[in-house]
Amino acid sequence: MKQLNSNHRTKVAALVAFAFIVLFCSFGGDDNTERFRNAALNLDKTYHTLTDEFDYWPECGIRVTGSHLASLISLNELQQMLPYPLYVSGPHHDGQWDLDNEEDFGHYNPKAIQYLAGLAKTVVSDELFVERSKPLVDRYLYRQMHIMMVIHDALYDGTYSQEEREGIFNTSVETKGLEYDDYDVGFYLNRLKLDDDSYVFSNISYRFLHFWARRWVDGTIDPFYQGLSTIFMAYYPEYEYSTERYLIPDDEWFEEGGYEEEEVYVVIDGSELRLRLEPSTSADTFKWPDGTNRHPKVGERFLYIGETEDFFEINFHGNFVWVSKKYTHLE
Repeated sequence: MKQLNSNHRTKVAALVAFAFIVLFCSFGGDDNTERFRNAALNLDKTYHTLTDEFDYWPECGIRVTGSHLASLISLNELQQMLPYPLYVSGPHHDGQWDLDNEEDFGHYNPKAIQYLAGLAKTVVSDELFVERSKPLVDRYLYRQMHIMMVIHDALYDGTYSQEEREGIFNTSVETKGLEYDDYDVGFYLNRLKLDDDSYVFSNISYRFLHFWARRWVDGTIDPFYQGLSTIFMAYYPEYEYSTERYLIPDDEWFEEGGYEEEEVYVVIDGSELRLRLEPSTSADTFKWPDGTNRHPKVGERFLYIGETEDFFEINFHGNFVWVSKKYTHLE
């Protein structure tokens, strides 16, 4: 599982929430409809607002998604458009995100989220607009929305009791979305398989789960899901959750992923090689809990997952990280 330092963890929480706030607003039905619709129809014209993050939009996770969506509507502009305060408590004030806060996160106002969910229901009934915007949603937001839908539905489909679910949410909040080893719950160890037959590694699932855990804490999980599912089902009415369809057991993943016949490994050539969380020399390194870097040993072999430019992605003891091609080779 990929680890994030405290600064990046708060960025994840803030930007993911903002990403879906913008998504809800993009289908607004009041006097700001045209402004929000323009945002939805300009998903191909966003830019990266976090300069310290590697930009691989739109084939990206929640941090980069939030970064790009933040370029469409500012927090201050969004708040001015809402009839209710967006937050009831938390570190974000005066129209500015406090992305470096290590102690607290923004607690959304249920009334504001309910309002946005209601707007979503009104405007996605416009079939012409859905048809017009669907290519952009397919390209830039389908995957992120789909992952969020599956994770929520997996937690609420009856597999877990209320006590188990609350335990999962509490663990996510207490550990900032990083520790689940105390729970023998298969959901955490499964890879998700989406309707386009692509896989979602568990480290990505944890980030989206952490979003739902915080929404459970601030009491907005139901209206957030209402708004998200309204939008998602308008674009993808064929969606119907089932454990058999979306949650693929670990012991089946490599076989179904095409690695059974001919596995490829990355061999470590350099000593003290840094493991990166993203394919960039400026990306954070994979660390031990005390903050020191974790390093593979020279000669160790790790399953090859993929590659991007100068980096290989590997399975490092169940964690999906990146290593430089310069100090490794394939076999």
